[in-house]
Amino acid sequence: MSAPSSPTPTVAVDKWIGVVAGVVAPTTVITGLCYYFGFVSARAYFAYFGIDTESFQYSTADYVLRSVSVLYPALVIALVVACAMFALRAYGRRALRKVGRSPLADRGGWAAMVTGAILTALAVLGVVAPRYSVLRSTTLIPVALAAGALLIVAGSEALAALRSGDTPRSATPAQRSIWMFAGAAIVLAAFWLTNIFATEYGRQQAQNTAADLWDRETVVTLDTTEPLFAPSNLVLESALGMQPGQRFTHRYECFRTLVVRPDRWVLVPARWTVENGYSLIVPIDDSSRISLTKLDGLSDNKEAMKWESPWQCPEIAPL
Repeated sequence: MSAPSSPTPTVAVDKWIGVVAGVVAPTTVITGLCYYFGFVSARAYFAYFGIDTESFQYSTADYVLRSVSVLYPALVIALVVACAMFALRAYGRRALRKVGRSPLADRGGWAAMVTGAILTALAVLGVVAPRYSVLRSTTLIPVALAAGALLIVAGSEALAALRSGDTPRSATPAQRSIWMFAGAAIVLAAFWLTNIFATEYGRQQAQNTAADLWDRETVVTLDTTEPLFAPSNLVLESALGMQPGQRFTHRYECFRTLVVRPDRWVLVPARWTVENGYSLIVPIDDSSRISLTKLDGLSDNKEAMKWESPWQCPEIAPL
């Protein structure tokens, strides 16, 4: 008889492929989610200033880094809600076992399931036919979807606990189907709500940035070889003397940095408003020169702080 052959290397290779796939696949999903929500937040942020993110070509790493501040509060909220739901589930099962099966408890379980089904149907109607839906707000639709799924699970769990009593019992196929449906609905609702939160977060960050432009102590001066025709009520323009070897002919003050990239800068005036939303994308080449100046106590200039003053920014106003 021949000796048994040793395990082929293919088995070991397949095992390692499974291990790598188990690590890489979740990492890819997480990176994709971070990229998406970072992109949504960045798009809302720059849309407030009337700028498209494609103008300065953010990389995947840039979007992933921006997503941290967006996903962190969302994950904290999700963790708190999950802990609260598990605690309520444990408390509810103990309470139901003490009360025992009764018509009132049965009706409560069925009422929760019916209410959850109605909320889920309204959420689906809001997506499929929003014209006929009573949920007019886009935020209410995912909230109704998540609440409906949770109520269906809570009702089914209550009925199962009442029927089983103190006897341990495995989940039925119907319960597993309900859990799968509820899990899918909650994941979809969480994705939708996080998308709304990322959009609102980016918009709020943009509003905070716009409110701080006037008081920012690092000011920008831009020299160019060609006139910009910038709004005179937002940017101060002055001509540079034509000296030998002088390439730059125009100087512009009252700018603040919004984005700094290796190949281009995005500048906005210190007096930027939604009504006067001027912004400038400056390529880093021989046609422009950017200088930064740090001015302490710039916001203490009371004359320039008057919004009705003729000064475009506090650094050019008299002290």
